[in-house]
Amino acid sequence: MIEIDIRADLSRVQATLGLLEREVMPAAVRAMNKTLTTVRAEASRELRRDYPGVKAGALKARMKLVRATRNRPTAEVVFSGSRIPLYGNFGMRGFGRFGVRFGKLPWRVETLEGEAVGRERMARAFRNRLKRGGRAVVFSRETKHRQSHQILVAPGIARALAERPLGATLVRIGRARFLEVLDQEVRFVLSKRT
Repeated sequence: MIEIDIRADLSRVQATLGLLEREVMPAAVRAMNKTLTTVRAEASRELRRDYPGVKAGALKARMKLVRATRNRPTAEVVFSGSRIPLYGNFGMRGFGRFGVRFGKLPWRVETLEGEAVGRERMARAFRNRLKRGGRAVVFSRETKHRQSHQILVAPGIARALAERPLGATLVRIGRARFLEVLDQEVRFVLSKRT
């Protein structure tokens, strides 16, 4: 989980500009909510490097924004832990009746049990539909035995955030953006005083 503590920033702004508590909180809430969208967009941009071939909108849909209110002055970007299917993503192209080729693969491909899949196993990948529900997925055989296949997926973005060096970048961007937007919001509050 990524946290940015802004209490010191609010105290500094309140002391230097002589703002009242009731003037600082609405400005801070608006600044937090505007910062959320920037952090989500930047996270999507950074995650596209780890998940090539997945659209930015699809990654943003896996991020939930929990907006701040005056009663609950906390804003959050919640990253989904659900796995990303290989079928239809990552430049997947079918060939032949069941064959499958990929443009660029994500930073990790794994089975549903979480076991990493290497290149030699990806060479045995094929596409088919599940018997229940009819959803199309990508399978791979463990051995040459016909019944030894498992579904292949990419890990969720929450795992990529935990295992990849993305968290510090988002904190830095979020903090800088918050200070910028807070300054704009405080100037707006001061302009309404007259």
